Amino acid sequence: MRPDSSPTVDETGKTGHPHGLAARRRRRLRRPVSIAINLTPMIDVTFLLLIFYLVTTTFERPEGLLASKLPKDSSQVSVPLPLTPIVIRLKQIGLGGDDFAITIDNFGALPKDFRALAAALTEIQEKEGYDADTPVVIQAQDAVRWDHVVNCWNAVVRAKFHSIVFGES
Repeated sequence: MRPDSSPTVDETGKTGHPHGLAARRRRRLRRPVSIAINLTPMIDVTFLLLIFYLVTTTFERPEGLLASKLPKDSSQVSVPLPLTPIVIRLKQIGLGGDDFAITIDNFGALPKDFRALAAALTEIQEKEGYDADTPVVIQAQDAVRWDHVVNCWNAVVRAKFHSIVFGES
């Protein structure tokens, strides 16, 4: 024991230590308590996981050339596919709602109504290089009534085309 830390007797007769509980509390409050997190184990685990994933990952090879089977008979004549789709244009030509014109680009056909349009499309489908899978684009001006656009769609469906889209005029 230190010479200044001898036990003392207070007025109640109990012995106490000069550096009692209150003194220890004061010392604890004076010293700042530092809380630190040890990051070394976390960094170690992170690097171990990184190494694990690098070692166990399998990388896929990029695809190479795909084998294609061409016909052996080269004397067979193939029909070239059309470079452009069939474009049908609906134009408003007068002030009335029923004053419109139907044109088919690159074919010179000017059907007067939608039945004639279906017949013209059926004739186009019978030409070489055109079939039911040839895309058909319907382009209508803003002034054309919507029911005319729907009737045009129905005429194309009646001609048994499968790929029909709307385009901007």
